[in-house]
Amino acid sequence: MLRKGVKIFKFINKRSALDVTQNLEYFKERTDRDENEYKGNIVISITSNKHYLKAYISKSKAKSLFQSIIDGNFTKLYPKGFVDYGGSIRDGKVIARTLKIEALVNPDNNDPSKKKVQIVFTISEGPGQKTPTGAYKPAGKSTTFVQSYLDPISMRECALEVTSYIQTAEIAAQLIGKPLHTFTSVSREIDNEIGIQNLISSSGSGIMSSLSDIKKITNEDLKILMAEVQKEYKQRVEAYANKRGN
Repeated sequence: MLRKGVKIFKFINKRSALDVTQNLEYFKERTDRDENEYKGNIVISITSNKHYLKAYISKSKAKSLFQSIIDGNFTKLYPKGFVDYGGSIRDGKVIARTLKIEALVNPDNNDPSKKKVQIVFTISEGPGQKTPTGAYKPAGKSTTFVQSYLDPISMRECALEVTSYIQTAEIAAQLIGKPLHTFTSVSREIDNEIGIQNLISSSGSGIMSSLSDIKKITNEDLKILMAEVQKEYKQRVEAYANKRGN
């Protein structure tokens, strides 16, 4: 299992504070479909204007968003900015939530001949309505909003950290037989046939023998684990190549 209390990225200035955390191991049981539907997400939290709001980005959307930052294609892929809608029921009322991430380009105050680029995160909440498909959409003007402005370097650092974390989390989950995707035919699932646990030798030796004992894993532990996996893989490839050569 991934450690719950992990702050993947943090940005603070005089006006706001932005945190990026995770809820990647979230599944919703759907007995009508015989599925455990994957609902994992990346959580964006912003404190500004004496308000605090959270927004949730699905894993697949987060991967596309942050990879576009790394590749330098954000404005091409999202010419009007990245917009994601969500919501909840609060005190019996439907609350709509909107997350918008956009690039702003303005003249530099210190040198008007240059451009100042900022990435703006905005989370807004207000009255909403729930669609027949279960989605949320705004139904009026927002009543609360928070913003955080990141410089391009900080935004790239954020994108690299989040992308790396998701990738390693996916690998770790796959190794213990619980991939971060929707599980189908769950009523016919046999525990000892899931994942690679059944490939562990009876002697209990090697790196794979420790996987079933993992309860919580930190970023540093995961880096060590991945290094050992890559080392073992390299050794197997070299052994196979030598065998073919002989």
